[in-house]
Amino acid sequence: MEQFGVPSDVVIILNRPQLAENTGMAMRAMVNMGAKKLRLVSPYHEWPSEKADLASAEKSQQLEVELFDTLQDAISDLQLTFATSARERNMIKQIYSPQSATEKITSMNVPTGIVFGSEKSGLTNEEISLCNYVIEIPSVNFSSYNLAQAVLIICYQFMQTPLVKLKTGKTHLAPQKSLDFFLADLEQKLDERNHFPSQEKHILMMQTLRNLFKRATPTQQEIQSLQGVIDTLATNGYR
Repeated sequence: MEQFGVPSDVVIILNRPQLAENTGMAMRAMVNMGAKKLRLVSPYHEWPSEKADLASAEKSQQLEVELFDTLQDAISDLQLTFATSARERNMIKQIYSPQSATEKITSMNVPTGIVFGSEKSGLTNEEISLCNYVIEIPSVNFSSYNLAQAVLIICYQFMQTPLVKLKTGKTHLAPQKSLDFFLADLEQKLDERNHFPSQEKHILMMQTLRNLFKRATPTQQEIQSLQGVIDTLATNGYR
C-alpha cells in the first residue's frame, strides 16, 4: 500500500497539556508520521519549552506551532473537527475508529483538527460539544492512553489510509467560526425571548443545539440560509 502520512491540512490540537515532556513526545510522534501543524491550547507548562524540545528529540523545529487561549479559538478557522475521547457522554455524537476517521478526513480534503485533551482529565463535555465528531481508540483493558501514544496511533493510521478525495464542486463546509457565530446569535435571540427556564437548562439546551449543528457539518450556504430564517423570525416575531 502506498504511504501518504498526515495530510498537510490536518492540524493536531493539544488542549491544556500538562507536562512539557508529554507535549514533546507527542511532537516527535507527529513529525515521524509526517504531520506539520500543531496547536497548543492554554498549556499548563511554559512555551516555548526546552523540556518539550528535548523530549521531541529536537524535532519540534520541524513543526508549525501556534498557541491559543481557548479551544474555540483554536478550531475557529477549521471546517471539520474530531475530539478524541473514550468516556461515556450524555450526548449524541458520531463515533469513529481511527481507521474510519482518517478515511473520512482524507476523503473530505478540508482543513481539519484532531483534538486531544489533557493528560489528567481528557476533554470536557463542553469541549467535545465544540467538535463535529468523536474518535475512540479501541483497547482491550484500559480505555486511556498517554498523550503521545494517542497522537501516534491516530497519525499512524493516516499512513495506512489511501487518499480518496470527495468531489464538492463549488460548495464547501462552513468553518467553525461561522457556525459558532450562528449559534451565538441564536442563543442571544432565544435568551432575549426568555426561552431558557433556568441557567442550568440554558447550558444544557445550548449544548444540545451545538451538538446537533456540529454533527450536521453544514455548508456555508446552509448556515447563511439558517441565519436568514432566524433573522426573519426575530424581525417578524414568533407566533
